[in-house]
Amino acid sequence: MQILSGSLLQGSIPHLIHQIWKTGDIPSGFQALQRSWVARNPGFSYRFWTDGDIERFVAEEHPALLPVFRGYADPIARIDLARYLILRRFGGVYADLDFECLQPIDGLLKGRSLVVGLEPEEHGGLAKAVERGLSRILCPSFLASVPGHPFWDHLLDRLVEARHCADVLDATGPFLLTRAHAEYEGTDGAAVTVLPPELLYPVTKEDCWSGRLFDPVFWERVTRRAYAVHYWEGTWFRDGAGRGAALPRQIAAVVTDGRPEEDRVPVAKAQDLPLISCLMVTRGQMAERAGLLEFAIDGFARQTYPNRELVIVCDGLALPQDDPLERAIRAAGCPNVRLLRVEPGDQPGGRTLGELRNIAVDHAAGLYVCQWDDDDLYDPCRLEMQQRVLVAAGAQACLLGRWMIWWPAEDRLAVSCERDWEGSLLCERASMPRYPALRRGEDTPVVEQLRRSARVVRMDLPRLYTYVVHGGNTFTTRHFEEHWQAATARFSGERCRAVLEEMAKRLPVEPYRRVAAPVPATAAARQETVLVLTPVKDAVPHLPRYLELLGRLDHDPSRLSLGFLEGDSRDGTHGWLADRLPDLRQRYGRVTLLRHDYGFHPGGPRWAPEIQRRRREVLARARNRLLSGALEDEDWVLWLDADLVDYPPDLLTRLLAAGRDIVVPRCVLPDGRTFDLNSFRLTGEEDPRHLVDGIFQPPRGSGRRYLDSFAGEDIVPLDGVGGTALLVRADLHREGLCFPPYSHRGYIETEGLAVMAKDMGATAWGLPGLRVVHGAW
Repeated sequence: MQILSGSLLQGSIPHLIHQIWKTGDIPSGFQALQRSWVARNPGFSYRFWTDGDIERFVAEEHPALLPVFRGYADPIARIDLARYLILRRFGGVYADLDFECLQPIDGLLKGRSLVVGLEPEEHGGLAKAVERGLSRILCPSFLASVPGHPFWDHLLDRLVEARHCADVLDATGPFLLTRAHAEYEGTDGAAVTVLPPELLYPVTKEDCWSGRLFDPVFWERVTRRAYAVHYWEGTWFRDGAGRGAALPRQIAAVVTDGRPEEDRVPVAKAQDLPLISCLMVTRGQMAERAGLLEFAIDGFARQTYPNRELVIVCDGLALPQDDPLERAIRAAGCPNVRLLRVEPGDQPGGRTLGELRNIAVDHAAGLYVCQWDDDDLYDPCRLEMQQRVLVAAGAQACLLGRWMIWWPAEDRLAVSCERDWEGSLLCERASMPRYPALRRGEDTPVVEQLRRSARVVRMDLPRLYTYVVHGGNTFTTRHFEEHWQAATARFSGERCRAVLEEMAKRLPVEPYRRVAAPVPATAAARQETVLVLTPVKDAVPHLPRYLELLGRLDHDPSRLSLGFLEGDSRDGTHGWLADRLPDLRQRYGRVTLLRHDYGFHPGGPRWAPEIQRRRREVLARARNRLLSGALEDEDWVLWLDADLVDYPPDLLTRLLAAGRDIVVPRCVLPDGRTFDLNSFRLTGEEDPRHLVDGIFQPPRGSGRRYLDSFAGEDIVPLDGVGGTALLVRADLHREGLCFPPYSHRGYIETEGLAVMAKDMGATAWGLPGLRVVHGAW
């Protein structure tokens, strides 16, 4: 059982989140949802319970209820009882694992003693609810309470009476909770607050199971007011639940057939899953678009449709060293990719796009061909869904009627107007017209010809294709502004970021943004804003040198902001910093000083293994609280220890120049020995014998390589990082990357951050040649 203590607000619901699963092995589809509760509520503690934990808890705390607990046939009934007992004893917030937190929940809890939410109104029309005469239903998937709230004793009395009910909904679940609340007469401090569905349950079971949430316009509309969203996975009664978002069961589509009646012969009969040749053309002079190529090829590699190939036609010779196109193909690790290089031709500017596309069609081996542009994003099920609709419609060609258009540099996202989007074409190869020799707009005549000569289906599933406006497109800015004005839905600012975050569950949105809209290298050092964050405890002896080194950085101080969180000090650290705030605020962009005590005063050395779990748990919570209280609109966060004694003035410049989302220098002691053993690369699997208090604590060097073993290398990928000098792109923190104050797959705090980042698709890196010096203990 993972236990993280936290401060309680007197008379208020404790800032403590409880979640339950059968074992510690949480299904991958739930892990991101679990992280959302920790990431969006950094001031909260987190407690994770397994079935074994629950059994022991009930046996120790409620032995009289053991016969009832063990008597349930359905395991979910035991979970229901456990959540009520846990909140009765500890208070806090309980959330099912198929719940995603969308924003901090403080506003739901303030001034309330027990909170429960109503299920969507539509659920009252389901058969079981109608049979029982329940027009509204209270749901136990999210509950929040002060410890010892009298409603729990009232509910437990009803639960014991109902223990023999055949249906778990009546015995322990929503129907029991609803009836118990109807009979409850608590007032004032013992009241129960019932929240409307739009705050916690904005979508119905049918919305989730039918795939309606795949529609970004629907998702954005229903979640605008929501603090969280429940996905109704129903792992206790639905086969296949817990596997992620459902694809739509029904898709709007329109079929047209431009052939004369006498020429309408059936579409060629193919095997169940015919080969689809995805055709991508790209130019030889493409250094500035090399990163975008990687995403296009990776998007092909991640397609769920199995029988496919990617034919790449490039009008340029390979570079003698590290060719970006060949590097992108290798990185995708996909065997069914063919690269064809052709001579540029004699015309100024090389071959036209139309000519290159015809070469690709001629080399396709598939029964079907699919246009695959080299700078856009594709949902993993694009081919699967388009081929499914094409077959169902008996068509020879399939197009998207709407797609997503994204302006990464401007925080704008749109669902396009309704039309034939030529770039989305999937077509029977035998029916494919030739492309005209045009440099742009070459695919429009092809679609027009198909409309006159073939059976074409236009389907409406815009999320399958995200067209990106990155500044290097064929068409002008004015062209895309017209598309913005004509769009069927437009999202900007906060709502754009919310929809993109939802899309990022299936697409590499943030990595693409960083490639498509980077800060110009020549202006990077001048433009980047950095928030330097430092948790401090008994730090007065170190702070003068800390501020001296900070003042020597070659970064513009007006582009630096500082944040400190002081806790548990006995030497007046908070007062020392408070006295210097006026001077610091004169020099730096912004300075934040926070204070929070955790009551942690170990008696022995701070590196002792037996206190590491608690010590690093406290430090993780301090880091998360500091991040929550200090981060505003900065580009980067530099985590800096207070007891560093030396580092070069260009430390920050060199960390930024690495161009990585997460990067650390090598931290050494004054005698040159490696100090930070949390920055490491694994040489194999961790030895489970080295698990101490749920976190890996191997002897020095056992299964790990530290930065001192990479002498001569400029930059190396890492599996764990330390926090003595740790640079993190701020958007990663905004997306939920935090310092786990619990064991995250055997790692905690900064090491846990590196593992969590990898889960999010970001790699941590180390710079062996950049040294910072930590004071001797």
